[in-house]
Amino acid sequence: MTMVRTIAAFAGIALACAAGYVPAAKADYPERAIRIVVPYTPGGTVDLFARLLAPRLTEVWGQPVVVDNRPGAGGSIGADAVAKADPDGYTLFLATNSPLTTNPVLQKNIRYDALRDFEPIVVGGQNSVVFVTNPSLPVKSVKDLIAYAKAHPGKLSAGISGIGTTTHLALAQFNKMAGVNIVAVPHRGGMPSLTAAIAGDVQLTVSDIVPAIPLVRDGKLRALATSGAKRAGIAPNIPTMSEEGLPGFDLVAWVAFVAPAKTPKAVVQKLNTEVNKALKDPAFSAKLIAMGIDPVGGTPEEFAKFLKEEVVRWRQIVTEAGVAPH
Repeated sequence: MTMVRTIAAFAGIALACAAGYVPAAKADYPERAIRIVVPYTPGGTVDLFARLLAPRLTEVWGQPVVVDNRPGAGGSIGADAVAKADPDGYTLFLATNSPLTTNPVLQKNIRYDALRDFEPIVVGGQNSVVFVTNPSLPVKSVKDLIAYAKAHPGKLSAGISGIGTTTHLALAQFNKMAGVNIVAVPHRGGMPSLTAAIAGDVQLTVSDIVPAIPLVRDGKLRALATSGAKRAGIAPNIPTMSEEGLPGFDLVAWVAFVAPAKTPKAVVQKLNTEVNKALKDPAFSAKLIAMGIDPVGGTPEEFAKFLKEEVVRWRQIVTEAGVAPH
């Protein structure tokens, strides 16, 4: 009977081979193209990060890694698409923290849940915002700004890149911690808010650091402080808010990779390992810093813990800023 079964088994294999199918273990990930969904238009910081990393992963794995821009709703459209994707490691999401932390508070119709629907891979980096003033404003430090704002309550206004953005929330946090009331003036993006400060339409602006630095170097604006716990790599000469007298001030946007929930742990770990290798490469990290992103890295477990904390923290920040959901 054993001999009959053995012959039957070999016959089955022969028939399978004749049909063009050979039983085999699943090939090592990845075995086809990987798609990185970036929920913003091409040319922005996150998009540039993705396009810097994609060819490196392609070279390592021998499979195409492509960037798929899915802009809209502050990143929520792209996030929703990835949340619904197959959890096989071939659809990834690279974005700032907004789609995962602030958008669920600010937008009423979001269907995904940051903690339920995504598998954390790694925090790629973080970028501070910077507080800059028109040089005609008689302040040269954060302490000067606080004193001036208290002496002129309600008279100072600050440009921000939009309601609910990191720049808006950083200003709200500053008002709270400094005990002042600088009025937020929203603009349609970062550059218009900087232009308003140069023109004197507002006395200061809270801005993404990259577009602000050239204007500071040219003397068109004066930088007071950045918003992170550490000095920004792209502007190491600008102090932090903590250094300037507001200890504990730490409000930065971070950029991270996630995958759909239930993506296999082995796949998550493989992605994490390669991204961490890139972040530790001096040439790669130098390019990130030039974009205004300070490399972070870490394990999936560290990111998962961090994400849980950040969801709570940003919800509180948005609530305290008084931004109504829309």
